[in-house]
Amino acid sequence: MSMSPQQDNDSMSDINITPFVDVLLVLLIIFMVTAPIVNHVIQVDLPKDKYQEDKHKLLDSPLRLVIDQAGVLYVGEEKIGKVEQTDFEETLTKKIRLWANDQQNPVVDLEADQNIRYGLVVPVIARLKEMNVGLNLVIVPLASPQ
Repeated sequence: MSMSPQQDNDSMSDINITPFVDVLLVLLIIFMVTAPIVNHVIQVDLPKDKYQEDKHKLLDSPLRLVIDQAGVLYVGEEKIGKVEQTDFEETLTKKIRLWANDQQNPVVDLEADQNIRYGLVVPVIARLKEMNVGLNLVIVPLASPQ
């Protein structure tokens, strides 16, 4: 049985899918290996807050608290003293209570120099939380790339 010359010149119309499947399997393995690396997220249990309720409240103008580079606390434009001193808490509490009496929803903007220790900011935040005063930590936004 010999093949005719006509049949020898016909091209094969079947597609060999073995290399295609091999490439797909290699890509699948690559994605399976890299997906956990790319999507690595530090898991943190975030605290719950009543943000949805608070954002609908009308806010009064916030009081400005400033802690400068030397650790000196200012309420508005008035100098209170160094945060490291023990008597600053009484003075701060009195000033905030006087101001908060006139406010429906007291909110304070706290500005702290980036070079001070975190430990200087914590007592101020703690006093504000004890008095149920809202707190905004003021930062400078990064410049957008142009």
